[in-house]
Amino acid sequence: MNSKPVKITIIFLLAFLTGVNFVVFPALGTAFTDSSLFGLSSSQFGNLFIPQVICIIISCLAAPFLVNKWGPKIILAIGLLLMIISTGTLWMLQYHMNNASLLFPVLMILVAFTGSGFGLSITTLNPLAASMFEDKKSSAILILQFLVGLGTSAAPLMMNLIGNVKNWMYLPECIFVLVSTAFIAFLLLKLEKGTFFRLPGHFKIPPKLWVFFLAIVFYGFIEGTFGSFGAIILTNQGIDSNKASLGLSLFWGGIALNRLLFGIFSEKNNLSGVFLISPLIVAGLLLLLLVYNNPDIIVLIMFFIGFFMGSLFPGSIGWGTVEFPTLSVLVSGFLMAANQVGTGSITNVLGHFSNKNTTVFQFLIICLLIIFGLFFYLKRNSKIKEAF
Repeated sequence: MNSKPVKITIIFLLAFLTGVNFVVFPALGTAFTDSSLFGLSSSQFGNLFIPQVICIIISCLAAPFLVNKWGPKIILAIGLLLMIISTGTLWMLQYHMNNASLLFPVLMILVAFTGSGFGLSITTLNPLAASMFEDKKSSAILILQFLVGLGTSAAPLMMNLIGNVKNWMYLPECIFVLVSTAFIAFLLLKLEKGTFFRLPGHFKIPPKLWVFFLAIVFYGFIEGTFGSFGAIILTNQGIDSNKASLGLSLFWGGIALNRLLFGIFSEKNNLSGVFLISPLIVAGLLLLLLVYNNPDIIVLIMFFIGFFMGSLFPGSIGWGTVEFPTLSVLVSGFLMAANQVGTGSITNVLGHFSNKNTTVFQFLIICLLIIFGLFFYLKRNSKIKEAF
């Protein structure tokens, strides 16, 4: 049970299931806003995710210090347990639907549990995967993030398979059983704290790590824009809702494919040049998105935008892990928090600009140019070729 292949299998399976569990609440959006079920208003549903973002940021920043004190197994177990409790309680809410006044506050608490659990889990999983592949740290993190992304796309698909929104309870039930089973298997593993997860006795955050943080905040602006308002942006470009949904699916598919390919091929090929120039390519694709109004071209451009964005976030974690090997858990938590700062901020602001595509695209292009500049600053005297 404690052989390295078994450990690797369980760690990467947990990454996939963490992604599935993380999006259970967004996937149940139709059930939450259905007047015959939870009956949340659209504003209540939007506010539901405020505690999630806050809790993810706090838990991502706290996780490195908690892992340093108690080791990766205890902190990952706590993170998984918080998500399991949240999903299991959500499943049990089917028996308390008559108490409408309590549903929204209970859901707020459950979302906070999920956010905290996700932050602790994913912050620990990144360096845990890297520790399993000493010479391929960045590739391991890219593959792990691919599986997390695959998991986040699986939950909405599961909801579609369930079909009738009245059967919403089968989604948290299924996820609860799957994650609980993987959790029990994880508890049987023997994971040493090791030097990989220890923080130096006295340290300060390196200036370069702050630059990584800033770059990922700007990345979060871009991911949050397409993740939350992608369909609206595409319909503003003049394409119908079906094509807009297809474009958004291709965007996320492109991100997942890039992470998988980078993780596989960066082992034997130097892909650092592709990584560094990717922000410029995405900026160029956004310009094309403004020019073309052909629906087929637009959805194809969305795929390539996602594809060239794919490695930027996990690649930065992998690069940072190589640059600061004694701060690997801190790098993971710091950059995970940066992504949430970016996505959370833009989600709360962008609603005022949802009908101004040109303004939004101009802002995103500026963000990409800044990321490009920051990456080239970080490249000086760096170990980027070891990361890619």
